[in-house]
Parts: sequence; C-alpha cells; structure tokens
Amino acid sequence: MTRVEKKLKFWECVFLGIVQGVAEFLPISSSGHLILVSKIFEIQSDLSFDVFLHFGTLAAVVFCYRKTIISLFTKNNSQTLLYLVLASIPTFIIAFVVKLFVPFAFLENLLPLGFALTIALLVINNFAQTTKLKPTLLSAIITGVAQGIAVLPGLSRSGATISTMSFFGVEKQKCAEFSFLLSIPVILASVAVEGYEALRAPMQTSVFYIIAGVAVAAVVGFFAIKIVQNMLKKSNFIVFAFYLIIPLILSLILI
Repeated sequence: MTRVEKKLKFWECVFLGIVQGVAEFLPISSSGHLILVSKIFEIQSDLSFDVFLHFGTLAAVVFCYRKTIISLFTKNNSQTLLYLVLASIPTFIIAFVVKLFVPFAFLENLLPLGFALTIALLVINNFAQTTKLKPTLLSAIITGVAQGIAVLPGLSRSGATISTMSFFGVEKQKCAEFSFLLSIPVILASVAVEGYEALRAPMQTSVFYIIAGVAVAAVVGFFAIKIVQNMLKKSNFIVFAFYLIIPLILSLILI
C-alpha cells in the first residue's frame, strides 16, 4: 500500500501522541486505535513522525523501569535478561515474515479480528489464578510468540503478553514487568526498520510539532504504565474487554 505523506497540524501531532502513549501500554492496541483514528478524523501521519512517536513510548518504559533495566546486567538477574533475549527471537522472526510477505492493507482488513482476539484474551485472563510464580524459559518463549502475533492490528501487544504470562501462573506484577521490558527491543527494532525507510522520504511535519507529539507520548505513556501497574495490584483487565467492544464495532463499520 502506498503511503501518502502529509504535513501534520499541531493538534494532530498532540492527539496522535496521546493515542500512542495510552494505547501502547494499556491492553487496547495502539496500532488498532491509530488506524481507527486515522479513518475517523482523516489523519495520515508521515513515516518520520511515526518513528519519533515510538521514541516517546520507549522513553516512558525505560524511565519507569530504569532501576530494573540496570539490575538486569547483574549476576542475580542474568536469567531474566536471558529470558528477554530468547523471548525476543520468535517476536522478531514473526514480525519479519509478516512485514516481508503480508501487505499492510490485508492486515488492516483484519482489524476487527484483532480487537475480538484481545477481548477474548482479556476475558480468559480474568479467570487466571494469581500466584507468586516467576517467568520460566517456556513462559518467556511462548510470550515472545504471542508478542510476534500481536503485529496483527487490534491485537494488543501488552494484553497478549501479560495474558500469556498469566496463563502460566506468573504473578501479575511480574507479568507486567516482563511485558514492558520485552517491549524495549521490539520498539528499538521498529524504530531501526522504520527509521531507515523514513530517511529515504522527506520529513513533512514541523520539528516543533514532532517534539510536542513525542513529549506527549512519553508523558502519557508513563502514566499508562502506572495505571496498568496499579490495576494489576487490585484487579485485572476485564474493564478493558468491555471498552474494546466500542472500537470493535467501529472497526466493523469502517473497515
């Protein structure tokens, strides 16, 4: 599908930053919401802006888990680092195959399916038993597979990874921690791939507008992570399953 480059307005940059920051970490699918937003409000961002938005959400997760990230390189947490590396492998393989062989237009048509799958995952996760277990090699690799499958628009990356960990009986806070840490190499890889493509196209949007959008994505992403952490202490994600009925209906109408 040919991408139409467009100079974004200030409010569009801020609005997209909010959507990216909220939906990247809440289990509601950032890709799915950005597709809906672009159709409803007729907003088409340029590739360079998309790349920078990822920097914003990357900054949010790195800031929130900065102490944990540093501790990964100590002897006591080397196993967790290994699990993150191994979990990233199936994610990269699946994402690479999809990007190479599956047109985005085809994936976009599957948006309602992605939202429906996220709803199903969150409902099933509602019945997962809370334990004190930590991630294992098997749960980490399967979670990496789930993250790779979440390239499907509408299928939430955080929802898929946290739910998968929960199915293995991993403690809720550990599920969220592993999920968000696992997003770091994925976001970095996405920025690298899309950044290369963006360098070949002229940047349409004002630098000031881009900075504003990135800053908003980072700040909103920070609070979204905190919301997830607090919700997992008290309950789970069933409320998001009910919310996702709305974008599911919208996607059926618009796609």
